[in-house]
Amino acid sequence: MNHLLAKKSRQNGQFVKIMSDENVFELPDDLDNPHEYDTDYKLEDDEWFAIGELSETEYIIDFLTNDFNSAEYNQIVNADYSSLSYLCSYQNDRYYFFQKLSKSQTINRKWFPLNNEPELHSENPIIVIKDIADAIYDKTDDILYFKKLTSITTIFTGIGELYREATQADTETFLENDFINLVDDYDATKVKKANRKRIAMAMDTFNNFNPAQRNSIYGYIKEYCNELEFSDDEECFTIGTEENLKQLLYGIEQRYYTTLIGNEKRLANSVTAM
Repeated sequence: MNHLLAKKSRQNGQFVKIMSDENVFELPDDLDNPHEYDTDYKLEDDEWFAIGELSETEYIIDFLTNDFNSAEYNQIVNADYSSLSYLCSYQNDRYYFFQKLSKSQTINRKWFPLNNEPELHSENPIIVIKDIADAIYDKTDDILYFKKLTSITTIFTGIGELYREATQADTETFLENDFINLVDDYDATKVKKANRKRIAMAMDTFNNFNPAQRNSIYGYIKEYCNELEFSDDEECFTIGTEENLKQLLYGIEQRYYTTLIGNEKRLANSVTAM
């Protein structure tokens, strides 16, 4: 039997039961091509990120570790609707479908159904169910599937750490590298969120380079980033804007490439190791 629950944001975060016997979400037919989460990878339309052995991670929700028993949950009452944080639909004795709730999913307008006997309704707001769930947990295989990490950070506590962003200290340390020359009062306080995420990845990449590889990467960046000023004497790049820093970080991650046919220089929007 299928059951739709909702998590309350108050009163110790209790779950309440909304309805039963309804197939609220459809199981996608493209879960067979998952990718390990990578902030640098852009999913195709038929792909999902996946975290295997979820029950062994700190992100697991306690009630997912137990056998599902609908009798444990009280039926929702009107007063509960104002304090719901997300929906969870348990289906086919195996899958848990999650949908984050926000104001955009709650509509309070006049409406009528499209049928032979339409009637105008306005007394109660409605909650819109998404076509695709924000996350799907397959308990049998112990795998969590999702499309956007930001959509599930309020559902799975701590999972946001996968979306790693350089701290202020990390950013300052990175910009202090000898191969960077800051100009025009540009400093760590001016580095925005997108570049902080790139710094978090680039730091790991650059720290694994040996001296010869670092010299090679300088040449690689110079080849593709003509607008990025480089001092041969000081062996450093001049960074004065967010765009300068982005080009440098893309270079460290080797996101630039030249097509075999046509010899066209391009930037990879997302990458994954083969």
